[in-house]
Amino acid sequence: TECFAAHQSQLENGFGLNYIKTMNLSEQLEEDLIKQSLYRLVLHEVGHTLGLNHNFKGSLLLSNDELNDKEIVNKNGICSSVMEYPAINIVKNPEDQGLFYDIKPGPYDIWAVQYGYTQLNDTIEQLDKILSRSTEKSLAFGNDADDMRSPGKGIDPRVMIGDMSDDPVGYAQDRMDHVRSLYHGLRKRYEKKGESYHAFSDAISILNREYSSAATVISRYIGGVFLDRSLVGQQDRKKPFTPVPETQQKWAMTLLKKYIFSPTAFKIPEGIFDHLQWERRGFSGTQDPKILDKVLGAQKGILDHLLHMNVLKRISDTELYGNEYSLNEMMGDLTSSCFSADAAKNVNGMRRNLQVEYTERLIRIVQNKGKVKYDHLTVAAAFENLNKIKRYTLKSSGVDEGTKAHRKYLTYRIDKILIIN
Repeated sequence: TECFAAHQSQLENGFGLNYIKTMNLSEQLEEDLIKQSLYRLVLHEVGHTLGLNHNFKGSLLLSNDELNDKEIVNKNGICSSVMEYPAINIVKNPEDQGLFYDIKPGPYDIWAVQYGYTQLNDTIEQLDKILSRSTEKSLAFGNDADDMRSPGKGIDPRVMIGDMSDDPVGYAQDRMDHVRSLYHGLRKRYEKKGESYHAFSDAISILNREYSSAATVISRYIGGVFLDRSLVGQQDRKKPFTPVPETQQKWAMTLLKKYIFSPTAFKIPEGIFDHLQWERRGFSGTQDPKILDKVLGAQKGILDHLLHMNVLKRISDTELYGNEYSLNEMMGDLTSSCFSADAAKNVNGMRRNLQVEYTERLIRIVQNKGKVKYDHLTVAAAFENLNKIKRYTLKSSGVDEGTKAHRKYLTYRIDKILIIN
């Protein structure tokens, strides 16, 4: 009942009518999306009644190209399991739109039910034969115990909600580009004589949430480890733990730098910020949109994971068995992402907030007080990057007063911690 209620809330709020309108779909596609979301909701809950767990690897079934091919999607479905929490499969070109959601059980669901309800005839060979197929791509499995939705939780980035395709990072990048394209002309579509800007503000909030969710998916590949639970001697088995390749981790960091940390990461067309006005409810009063808080909130969400004690320690641990993206390199790239782009010029308000937030987190790591204790390697790396940040704060000529004050403050905070420690 609780799970059904959660999905119903998701449909009404996150994936409700205003969400659909935001996507700028035709009336027919809007109707298809609503119907398919209800089909999938019922299939998911029936799956639970049959004993099926969530399967957050179900979204790995198809490639990005296949997801844009409506013939493949309509024939094979989107995910290998209706027990996923996937992204909605919305393609850029409406003419290529296939299914938004799965409307029938996937290969994993059929396989799991087959195992659970097969009657034994005085032998377990039947079950062994079914189980031996677990290494097939369409039967990949990862449930709530291993998912990475929360910062620092889990290790395998493929066990994740809100992702899609066998290249979740590429899909997330496409998703963020799509969101950016939808900002243009959005206000005009929502403006109606005699109505407020409440629905428009809600639409922007929805797009921002989708943008942040995609960035969250990308962030999990940094310090990630591919997990395989197949048994010794099983066909097509992989090593139990395989660190995410260095190229994938560095690409994930590059994308976060562009879409989350850069000076233009949250650049939105004019005429949006000054129209984000919600309707007043009773005596709730009227507040400004608090744009800087919202941007910093999205950036904090990514830093929460990248600088989590578990993630930082795991990066060092996995260097012992194949990880080539070292802790010092990762933190150096993160520092560069937060500081290098505007090191010789004015720093805008969004970046000043980010730079202070990042610096304060490194300070807390170096201080290493309280119940949460960082390992020695992490503390040393944080200390080194505080020194790097100090070098970024030296320029004070030829910049505006806000930037001067900002850099003086950073220097003060860093000097204080470096002298004490």
